[in-house]
Amino acid sequence: MSNDPFDYEQWKNELEAVWRRIPKAFRTGASVQRTLQCHLYGKLSQLGLQVVPDFKPPRMPERPVDLIALNDDGRIVCAICLDTLVTLYAVKSLSAFDAERKVILTTGHLEKKVRESRFFLKPEITHIHLKPFGDRLL
Repeated sequence: MSNDPFDYEQWKNELEAVWRRIPKAFRTGASVQRTLQCHLYGKLSQLGLQVVPDFKPPRMPERPVDLIALNDDGRIVCAICLDTLVTLYAVKSLSAFDAERKVILTTGHLEKKVRESRFFLKPEITHIHLKPFGDRLL
């Protein structure tokens, strides 16, 4: 196990496990994304970061950033959007301010659509696609 708190492979494994633990009858898109957001909130808070959910960057009313994490100096060390696909709105929101790490986590079931949506990504944004059940359907 890596000591890097921003080891994205470890994040992927943890978040997929969190997703699997949601009872099937309650696995809607919104409940999955909010559960993952809550998990990340706790994880980032345990690192001693100040975590702010649903941050709306100035002049970006279309989509809030699901989580930002600030260090003691008030600098944004991580900004995260959760979505089914990589959306232009998420990319624009993450691009509206400086942060050490910018991440989009996707939960779409159609991997081809997720790959196609990566068109919107910018080099400074990391994309992680979560698949809690491998290639099986939910």
